[in-house]
Amino acid sequence: METTFPAGPQAPRVLGVSARDERTAAAAAVRLADRLAADPSLDLDDVALTLAHGRERFAVRHAVTGTTVAALAHALRESAARPRRTAPVPLLVLDLGDGSALPATPPLAQAVEASATAGDLGLGQAAETAAVLYGTASWLAAHGVRPDLVVGRGPAAAAASALRGELSLPDALRAAATASGVPRAETPEGEVLVVRLGAGAAEAGVLCLDPLDPASCARVFAALWERGFDVDCTLGRGGRRVRLPGYPFQRSGSVTATVPPGLRPLTPHEQRWLFHDLVRSGSAAEHTLCATAVLPGAVPGAPAAEAALAALQDRHPDLRTVFTRSGGRWFARVSGRPVPVTVLAPDSGAGPADRVRAAAAQNTFAAADVPLIRCVLAPAGDGWAVALAVYAPVAGSPTADGLLAEWCELAGTPLRPAAAAHA
Repeated sequence: METTFPAGPQAPRVLGVSARDERTAAAAAVRLADRLAADPSLDLDDVALTLAHGRERFAVRHAVTGTTVAALAHALRESAARPRRTAPVPLLVLDLGDGSALPATPPLAQAVEASATAGDLGLGQAAETAAVLYGTASWLAAHGVRPDLVVGRGPAAAAASALRGELSLPDALRAAATASGVPRAETPEGEVLVVRLGAGAAEAGVLCLDPLDPASCARVFAALWERGFDVDCTLGRGGRRVRLPGYPFQRSGSVTATVPPGLRPLTPHEQRWLFHDLVRSGSAAEHTLCATAVLPGAVPGAPAAEAALAALQDRHPDLRTVFTRSGGRWFARVSGRPVPVTVLAPDSGAGPADRVRAAAAQNTFAAADVPLIRCVLAPAGDGWAVALAVYAPVAGSPTADGLLAEWCELAGTPLRPAAAAHA
């Protein structure tokens, strides 16, 4: 099943470049244009993938579209000549329209799968339209177009409601078929950028994306990249990494004077691991420490477990570290928010120690603005199991087992090494 827009030689590609400041971004665009001009045999999918997954993303951005190496090199030079300004990232609204602008099913796995669900339910054309819209929006979300709000009218309103998490997909399809029972969406406040499904020309604050037109999709992804959204400029196409020119070295003033209030520069240790995990997307799992244990007695309630976790962070202040981005640069800050503890429901299936360990480590730690420590509890026969996972760059010298033992002490339940493990 094809899961992306056409990838033939005439399909447009998107090349996105970013840097900390306008001068460096322009120079990077020109250097990339020179590289393309010097080697017209370069595979554009390889170039797009290398730029998308092999570079850190900064606030000042260039993005160009084209179908050939020569066209993209020319577009990069033209883009470098236009001034760039860093602007706040606006709220993103995905407008599904009313469904009339989608006469056929795009060749996307999500759209085909949702359409098959509508066919199985046998609810008619309105439900089919809602399903295709739902699947198309799901594909966009999987490739970085993650709106703050999804809206629609007619059958599209039901699809929008499912995408907002208010209805399950089957319930949304039934609502589309009966034209009833669809919750209304709240209009967001502040600056808004709208991506509207359907053919049309871009206008102020509105980008029109025709899911059946690869050129339209490429233009919208390029525009979103330049507005600060971390969309997948490969459009889901494969490729391999190739050698491309890096950023030109340009000496600037002191960076310590530009640290925003409440933030601090990353330590060299944090820089090394964060950069590694940003470049190798998803590799944070390799640097997650996890320990598990089984203890007797009743499962502590969430308030007591969270109080113990807060006390552990007081003992080890680095465990309150949160990474964040500001002005295209990475910083660290100290989070004052309590970290919620997950308490799993009873389950007679997998072993309790395996359950909590899997739940604690199932998702790698996202880089930006999330706690870098996680705690999971679950019933275990006459006792309970606990897992503690922490991102290694903020763990410091204590081991995962040591941190877990401290947490158990603070929770009033001395650790019994019936089942302990590292990850």
